[in-house]
Amino acid sequence: MSEELDARRRELLDLNTRAWDGEDVFKTSSKLDSSLKKNTTFIKKIRTISSDQYQNILKDITTVSLEKYLSEIISSISAGLLKISKGDDILAAMEIVSALHQRFSTSFTPYLFANFLNGLASPIRQPVNEQEKEKEDQLRIARQKNLIKLLMEFYLIGIFRTVKDCDRENLPDFIIKKYSKAQNEPIVILVLKDILNFEIKSGNSLPISQVFLKRFSHVVYDNENCLLSFETRNILQQIFKIYTSAILEILVQLNTKLGKLAERNKKASIRTGKILEENITDINHVTSLFDKFRNASEFLCGILNMDVPELPNNQPEEEESVVTGLVKNKSLNEDDLEIWDNIKERNFYTKIPDISDLTSDKPETISEISSGEKINEFITKLEKVSNEQEIDALVSEFINLELNNKATRNRIMKFFIETPNINNLRFYSRFLKINESSLKTLIDELITYLDKGFRSQIYNNKLNFKNIFFFCELIKFKLIPTHVIFHKIRSLTVNISSTNNIDILSVFYEQCGRFLLNDPDYKALMNEMIELLKQKSKNDKLTANDKLAINNLLIVVIPPTTKINQLHNEKPKLTPQQQFIIRLSRYELNSKTFTLVMRSLKKFDYVNDEELQTALLDVFASPDLLNYENIVELSKLLEQLSKKYKSLLIKTVDTIVEKIMRGLELNDYRLNRTRISHVKFISELYNLKLLNFKFIIDLLYKILCLGHPNNQPLPNNYDIEIDLPNNYFRIQLCCMLLNNLNSIVKSTSTKKSSKLKSIKRKNEVNEDLLTIFLTFFQFYCFCKQQPIPIEIEFQLNDLFTKYYPNLQMERFRDLTESIHKLQEIIQQKGFQQSEEYDDYEDEDDDDDEEVDDDDDDDDDDELDEDDDSDDDSENEEDDDEDEDADDDDEEDDEEDEEIERVAQFSEEDKKFADDLDKEFQKIVLDSYEYNKANASSRNKFNVPLPPKINASQGSNENKISFSLLTKQGKRNNVKQVNLPTDTKFAESLLKEQANQKTHRERIMNLVLNMDN
Repeated sequence: MSEELDARRRELLDLNTRAWDGEDVFKTSSKLDSSLKKNTTFIKKIRTISSDQYQNILKDITTVSLEKYLSEIISSISAGLLKISKGDDILAAMEIVSALHQRFSTSFTPYLFANFLNGLASPIRQPVNEQEKEKEDQLRIARQKNLIKLLMEFYLIGIFRTVKDCDRENLPDFIIKKYSKAQNEPIVILVLKDILNFEIKSGNSLPISQVFLKRFSHVVYDNENCLLSFETRNILQQIFKIYTSAILEILVQLNTKLGKLAERNKKASIRTGKILEENITDINHVTSLFDKFRNASEFLCGILNMDVPELPNNQPEEEESVVTGLVKNKSLNEDDLEIWDNIKERNFYTKIPDISDLTSDKPETISEISSGEKINEFITKLEKVSNEQEIDALVSEFINLELNNKATRNRIMKFFIETPNINNLRFYSRFLKINESSLKTLIDELITYLDKGFRSQIYNNKLNFKNIFFFCELIKFKLIPTHVIFHKIRSLTVNISSTNNIDILSVFYEQCGRFLLNDPDYKALMNEMIELLKQKSKNDKLTANDKLAINNLLIVVIPPTTKINQLHNEKPKLTPQQQFIIRLSRYELNSKTFTLVMRSLKKFDYVNDEELQTALLDVFASPDLLNYENIVELSKLLEQLSKKYKSLLIKTVDTIVEKIMRGLELNDYRLNRTRISHVKFISELYNLKLLNFKFIIDLLYKILCLGHPNNQPLPNNYDIEIDLPNNYFRIQLCCMLLNNLNSIVKSTSTKKSSKLKSIKRKNEVNEDLLTIFLTFFQFYCFCKQQPIPIEIEFQLNDLFTKYYPNLQMERFRDLTESIHKLQEIIQQKGFQQSEEYDDYEDEDDDDDEEVDDDDDDDDDDELDEDDDSDDDSENEEDDDEDEDADDDDEEDDEEDEEIERVAQFSEEDKKFADDLDKEFQKIVLDSYEYNKANASSRNKFNVPLPPKINASQGSNENKISFSLLTKQGKRNNVKQVNLPTDTKFAESLLKEQANQKTHRERIMNLVLNMDN
């Protein structure tokens, strides 16, 4: 469209230029119609120029004789051009004026040019009032916006060129004087300079410049466009550059002025407690002007490729309701702004429900209750409200019963004024906050009432604590305007020595001082009030008691900084790599992103970088900082990363166990969620076969017995403060840990008989360990205060339902029955338990290695299926497999070397002890093998069972236990053999042990007596 228009402009330029030169370029009909009717009709037509009828007008120009009526035609077309604003109408005007110019030339165009300049010229100001001036400006700007576009179009097509082409006799003297010095310059340049510079600070020229550039920016700034000469284009570009720079300067000035007005208004409102009307008028005027200049600046800078300066936000903020939404849960009572005492209090004041969410269907009985009864019943409920849920329900009832009318508002207002219950004021404030939009009138009336009461207390010897508390509660919900709040604080501070003022200020600061000081909306003003209070405290006229009271006020609002607070507030500086690891593991990790996160974290070299080790350990040792649902993925991530970084698993489990124990020692209910997360993480590690079942059992015993004397819980023992009889959280932890375990037994689907036997043996030991623990666990439960809470009972039922059918056990009915069963188990199995499990661990080591190898292969296969196209990841996984295979080979070589070493050692032992029989030689060999087994398992997380489990050995008093080494294929097995003490072999061994003991004592005595 623009290319076609530019082509037409060039055609008209050629014709109009030839017409100025006197060439006859417009063809008329051979016989022109000179009738009065036709001429009069034409004059009427050109008063309204539009794209719909311009063809008829052009036809009339070629057929009608118009010479006698040129003055009327010039007047009519001048009026018609003032009304043109649309693009199509501008094109029609170009064609019509060009036709008239080409036909009549100097008889028509100079006079139309003079009328045009009269319409575009900026006026000479006369003293008038503001309303008339504003009205005149609006009309002038609308006229100039239309004519400036037509002027540029007529200049481009050669109709209006310079002031010399104009009829000077029809121009006012001020216009002739204004343009006389630049008669040879293009007329569009002269007019633009005049319009853009006229009262530039008023902003009236902004819409004119925007309209001009919207239509002609490609003509002015496209150097390939040939409609303008190089000099004219360059001058126009300079004009708009200078103009835009001036606009940006004014924008900065207006922003500064707006800030000063806002500051002045703030100080005046705080000083008087009211917002002055003249200040608001000035601020609104400057704000409107600032917005106009800012919008124009953005438009002009976009076209001219200039930068809009960054401006500080000096615009006054409107008093509006606080925007509330979902607040992310933080651990314990964490509050970044230090405003609230705990999360519950913060949520009460900040998580305001939407009124639409509380609205439900209207009750069916609404028509059966009269309006007065509804109000009375509602006021009664309002008086008895006691918690957050009840007040939210009352809001819903207030809406559904359609109680929002003047009578109800008056009753509620009266109730608020007369109620003596101070404790419920915060609930009433929440009621008003939720209904802020619908009860605006009631809120304003209540604020006015409290404001007047506050003023009377400040300047009179009165003290009404209820009004002060109500005022403070409304402040916490941000229902009171800022200037009202700080007018009260300033008045109290300035008149601090007056009667009761220091008491009122003390209550005020205790209730909402920290809120005002730390909330971003009030922080700056509150700091000013604190400084004013500090200055007042230096007044010599104050008594010692007043100065002490002021110091106490400052301590309430600004607690003194301690070393503990400083350490708590200091956050460690993390490197970008550490931040990346923490971000991925804590915030991006979930079931969908696990593979991507794991691959990204595997690329780091943790073995050689202590900073990365610290970050990684911090992530895995703090599962409570993750979403609870993502703990499963965190355990899988630990499984993968611990293949390369072997000590990571050990450090993580050690830290987790230490945190669990520390949590039990602190016994802080706010840490319960943290300990639950830790236990959940431990259970997931067991499910991934990173921990054995004995570790789980030992941890369970630690959880139950920690803090009890001799690790022995006793019934109703109130002396143990960290585990009182009415505290059931340890039971909950144990239930959660055991319920989260997938299974305590392994599958027996293997075909190898040796491996099958080992698995069955381990399953038997696991079931035996669990049976003993569950017996002890029931005893512990009976030690607690009965009856156990229902939610804990549900967890116990789930636990027993899961394990008791396999263990063939029954739940005990009372404490006595559990004690008898526990004593019976101790007598039967207590002596053998530790030794049996040592044998079980030897078998468990080999199977764990095989399982680990299988797991590694499975994991790598899964990763290959996830993304076959990722070459780097595949190479990485292959490396992991190679490393795992190398580790397995190394372990096998170490085992072979150890077996050879033990074999050689046993042969030397046989030669050295010829006097002992063959059975004694086997026992000695077993002793070495047993020591070797203990040495090989030194890295396991072995925690001894509580003393009670291994207490009694009375049933084995007449027997002595030996370890018998047997060999089946390539595997060595150790079995426990109990021999009577009266056998020849046992007697010889006991005699040898006694001789060794005597020999050691003799050597010790000699050493001790050397000095003598």
